[in-house]
Amino acid sequence: MKIERNYVLKQLCILGLLLHCNFSWATQKAKIVSPDVDIYAQSDFDSEIIATVNEGETYSISDKTFGPFYRIKLKNGKIGYVVDYELDIEGKGRFKEKDLDVLLYEDAMKVKPAGVSKQDKDEEEAVFGGTYAGPTLQLINFRENTLGSDQVDDLLAVGYKVVGDRAWSVLVTTKVPKYYAAKTGGTAKGAKFFADVGFSNNVVDLGRSAIRFSGTLFTQVSLLQLETTTRKYDLHDVTLGLALEVGWLVVIKSSAIDIAVKFYFDKTNYTGLGLSYLF
Repeated sequence: MKIERNYVLKQLCILGLLLHCNFSWATQKAKIVSPDVDIYAQSDFDSEIIATVNEGETYSISDKTFGPFYRIKLKNGKIGYVVDYELDIEGKGRFKEKDLDVLLYEDAMKVKPAGVSKQDKDEEEAVFGGTYAGPTLQLINFRENTLGSDQVDDLLAVGYKVVGDRAWSVLVTTKVPKYYAAKTGGTAKGAKFFADVGFSNNVVDLGRSAIRFSGTLFTQVSLLQLETTTRKYDLHDVTLGLALEVGWLVVIKSSAIDIAVKFYFDKTNYTGLGLSYLF
């Protein structure tokens, strides 16, 4: 137990040190200056109204315009578009209200702000999150109750991971826990699979990075074979549990690096430290 606690503490310390890195905001704060302001699904007056916000509330908005609109992040995490004259932007003041005919004309002409490059667009999308997916590497401090007591070994697993509003991952390791051979004097081979699915949400936005949290249901499948001097044993097992993960997602242009600590709650509890390259 002492070894496992030290392992978890080391993982948390590593994550804590990483969190000291500071990234500047690519967004800005703005206050709603009118009652019952409509939020649109797209930067288009004909698009669906997805929410209504109240006067005096403060939100994060993009630092780029989309015609007469700014992109806005709502309290529930959804992204929409708000007309610029409904905002009092921190440090810039309130926009002068435009005539509705002018707004509709600009919207119809799809006026694009000067100097907005593809990179700027990618950065805007990254600021407000999105879905990232790619290969992942995880070191699992695996623990199970077998051979008469709790056994522990570090397993290196590789797989595929998705981070977004919904999160899931699939991992496989062909390293068989060494305690099977050590305890029986035989040899063991096979593989373990880990799969989980659930939700993910940003807890703290840091502009080009975010601290995120996910909660998932997971299954662990063991397909192992143990061979001793007298006979062979098929060690097949399937378990279900809950996994909680705290991660630091760093956006680099159109891709991202995710560093995460995952806590598995199975028949026994164990942890994993993951590194993922997502795009």
